Amino acid sequence: MTGGYLPADHARMRRWRRLVWVLGISWCLVGTAAAGRAQAAQIERDASEEAAYTSDLATVDPALVTLFHRATSDMDNGQRDAARAGFEKILARVPEHAPTLRRLSYVVGEAGDAARALELARHALRVSPGRDGQFAVAQALLVKHDQASLQEAGELAGELLRGDPSENEAAIAAEIAIERNDIPLLGRAVAVLQRRAPADLPANYLGAIYRAALDQPDEAEAMLERALAAGLPAAEAKRFRASTGLDRHRRFRTAWHAGLIVLGAWALGLFLIFVVGRMLSAIALRAIDRHASDPGDGLIRATRRLRRIYAAAIGFAAVYYYLSIPILIVLVLGVSGGLLYGIFYLGRIPIKLVAVLVIGAVLTVWALIRSVFARARRDEKDPGRRLPESEAPALWATLREVAGQVGTRAVDDVFLTPGTEVAVSERGPMMVRLRDKARRHLILGAGVLEGMTQGQLRAVLAHEYGHFSNRDTAGGDVAATVQTSLMNAAIRMASSEAANIFNPAWHFLRMFFALFQRITLGASRLQEVLADRFAAAIYGGAVFAQGLRHVVRRSVQFAAEADVSIDRAREKRTAIPNLYVAPEEGAVNGSEVGAAIEKAMTASGSPYDSHPPVARRIDWVSRFETPASAAALDAPAWALFPDRARIEGEMTGVVNKRLQDDDVIDG
Repeated sequence: MTGGYLPADHARMRRWRRLVWVLGISWCLVGTAAAGRAQAAQIERDASEEAAYTSDLATVDPALVTLFHRATSDMDNGQRDAARAGFEKILARVPEHAPTLRRLSYVVGEAGDAARALELARHALRVSPGRDGQFAVAQALLVKHDQASLQEAGELAGELLRGDPSENEAAIAAEIAIERNDIPLLGRAVAVLQRRAPADLPANYLGAIYRAALDQPDEAEAMLERALAAGLPAAEAKRFRASTGLDRHRRFRTAWHAGLIVLGAWALGLFLIFVVGRMLSAIALRAIDRHASDPGDGLIRATRRLRRIYAAAIGFAAVYYYLSIPILIVLVLGVSGGLLYGIFYLGRIPIKLVAVLVIGAVLTVWALIRSVFARARRDEKDPGRRLPESEAPALWATLREVAGQVGTRAVDDVFLTPGTEVAVSERGPMMVRLRDKARRHLILGAGVLEGMTQGQLRAVLAHEYGHFSNRDTAGGDVAATVQTSLMNAAIRMASSEAANIFNPAWHFLRMFFALFQRITLGASRLQEVLADRFAAAIYGGAVFAQGLRHVVRRSVQFAAEADVSIDRAREKRTAIPNLYVAPEEGAVNGSEVGAAIEKAMTASGSPYDSHPPVARRIDWVSRFETPASAAALDAPAWALFPDRARIEGEMTGVVNKRLQDDDVIDG
């Protein structure tokens, strides 16, 4: 058969031009009569088949053969009235000629006379039973298009698809299947078309309809592209995509692929941060091991570029965090939407679970948005009780002396706290700190002074001033702001019960916090070693090591003693008399305290520590000799304070006030 999907004895000029519904989805099969005629004009009929059709006519009257060929040509060229008149003349002479009955049925059906077309087709089938007759009846039933006709047409289509159906039979079966919303029948017809003529328009266009009906948009799109290559008009393909949702699916697929690329690049960036953090830590450790014990400036020169890289890495990680917020929001909404879709798909809707998902997603998104605007509030209030120079002139003189020896500007404020911390920082806007014009202050815990010598205190202060000299305190807003943002988001999620295994934002915050800490604390460890060198170079490695050991030991010991005092205050609901008077012997478990001190002294450390291990710091400074003047400073550190009792009483009062505010003790 050379006429495409047209039947051997019928040049089908009518193309699909109706809106049909397949499983509730609209498929628009649009064509034009001109396109049909153009295709029909190219038909080449089988001469032997045509001779067989006209053999009976020749025995009656040879002129009827000529009339049959002329009427068939008129039908093929769209001359419906002429074709109908010719076939009617033949039937007037030979009323039982099946080929004429079938072709007249086609022509009449094209004219819209469904009843006459079906009558002629049935007559032809009775006269000459077979597939050609079944095809004609099926075509006429399709024209009639009522429920009963479509039911019978479906049965005939099933018959036509048995055995070895032709492309024409498969095409009419496919059209019947579409009219009947019969997807299995359509699948069988498409399978025949794809086997017979896989590259032709019908096989691919009808295949696209079938795949779309099965909700297989990727396969439908692929077949539609092949149909376009086979001659399907682009406008029809556009209408098809719009009516079936393929264009929406294609946009979604494009967005999905883009999302996967973004997600992959995002994950790669996180991995890069992790790798860079490890590399910087390893490089810093090697530089420290090589130069930390050198009294010269080898370590400073060796790590100058490394410190700049650390600053750049921290800045990159900070920017990366804020760029991750919109990705996280999309992930949260996507995961929540996917879970909700799964719940609704199952048919049973647990209201409480749905509410938890929706509320959790909303609260998570809100926490992420709020975290973007979080800022590190370093200047809100004093970190302790301000100590004016008039109350401890000897301490202030010491602070200025140590600053002069380090070669930096002295602190402007001293704040006393009840604990054992010793730290420095700067207050003021970023640009002010970068110009070294910010206000410097020292935080000094009263608890650390017990048993400390002035030499040890000076060495520890020299370490803190080393941070000023290295400009460690000049920056830090970026890291502090990101850490504040991370903590605020995490706290909001935890307080709203959104911190669960199904929340990707929660996992990201935990992971990114660890990555960010790895980089920032790696830089912090390097800063601590550089600051150690200032103390060791001025006061000697032994004196600084003694001061460092004292701070570690006193921090553990004071915490244990304070816990006993606070527990007793809680039991009696009375204020602590003096936080700095050690409880009686046996009240504190000495062996536990000793073990804790030993653990702190010998800990190997981790990449997430802000300070290098104590033992390594002591080892690094061990080569620095101790000047005689520094070794002689063995007077108690408390001697720098004229009124120790007053300070201890005030700091004890601070702790009692906190206990009172927490309703631990009575006022």
